[in-house]
Amino acid sequence: MMQARRFKQTLIGLALSVVAMQVAAVPESTLSTRYPTEIQSFWQQQVKTGSIKTPDGSQLAYAYVIPPQAKYALLLVQGRTEAYLKYQELYFDLASKGVAVFSLDHRGQGLSPRELEDPHKGHITDFALYSKDQQQFIAEVVKAQTQLPLNLLAHSMGGAVAVQLLAQQPALFQRAVLTSPMIAPNATVAFSEQDGCYLAAAFEWTCPDCYAGFVAQPYPFDQTFADNILTSSKTRYQLFRDLYQQQPQLQLGGPTWAWLSQACAVAEQMSQLAQQIKTPVLILQSGAEQAVSNSAQQQFCQELGPLCFGGKVENFAGAKHELLFEADSIRDQALKKIFGFIAEDR
Repeated sequence: MMQARRFKQTLIGLALSVVAMQVAAVPESTLSTRYPTEIQSFWQQQVKTGSIKTPDGSQLAYAYVIPPQAKYALLLVQGRTEAYLKYQELYFDLASKGVAVFSLDHRGQGLSPRELEDPHKGHITDFALYSKDQQQFIAEVVKAQTQLPLNLLAHSMGGAVAVQLLAQQPALFQRAVLTSPMIAPNATVAFSEQDGCYLAAAFEWTCPDCYAGFVAQPYPFDQTFADNILTSSKTRYQLFRDLYQQQPQLQLGGPTWAWLSQACAVAEQMSQLAQQIKTPVLILQSGAEQAVSNSAQQQFCQELGPLCFGGKVENFAGAKHELLFEADSIRDQALKKIFGFIAEDR
């Protein structure tokens, strides 16, 4: 009798696992109507928020959710200009699959304080501060809230931060996913991706807090969907723009020369950092990329060797920079690969 009961419980558990893995993301066709009801209700009822105080006095904002019967935890490291509030849909999707999600708004963006008096300038004096902040967040919040196996999901600039984390703490994460990672910025000025880096090295000394590129680049209020390089999903683009319109404190413009110089300096360290990584890494690449260097991603995968999952970068043909905010045909495939990679038997 006892064995029969255990067998039945096992079958139920397996059935629930299959259902969890088959939960579909909210389709674009209903996202606009379900976002203010289901997703925002989920956010208000289940997601916890707070802040940590760094040694230099910055009060950095964070959010997290630990769904019932969670099996894995995920540190979400955002890209430049992003905020955890932008990822409400992704939180909803991952939580429905039993994944706990934690994210910290980088210093200088989101709900965290800006580095300069002009709130629209994306500025940093030392790129290492980003990874130090993440380590503090993990120690003070993530580890205090859960002992679930910890994985890493990082986008764009967050990819560069994630590489530093993976190199500094090689045993911390079970698996890591990098979506459109900034292994190197696309700093094209004339003919080469490196042109902007050469200029940044010079202007960091003369005008570090000036906008890179010689012209002011505040938050682009008048940018149309047709001109955007982030996504081909009009619905998700509009939700993101509406959010930043409703909460002006989230708005951020272009980077400064100091930020670009620091990003370029980290790019030069990528080969060395790759040698220190011990965690399996899945790299998802946007085929129509304009924000970061795809060739640098491919080189990084080669330097990771067998730790680069599948032995190659997973390219999504036609996809723009933000895979996790793309059209359903792209985003659903990206989520399937991410969840399958994280949940795969070790």
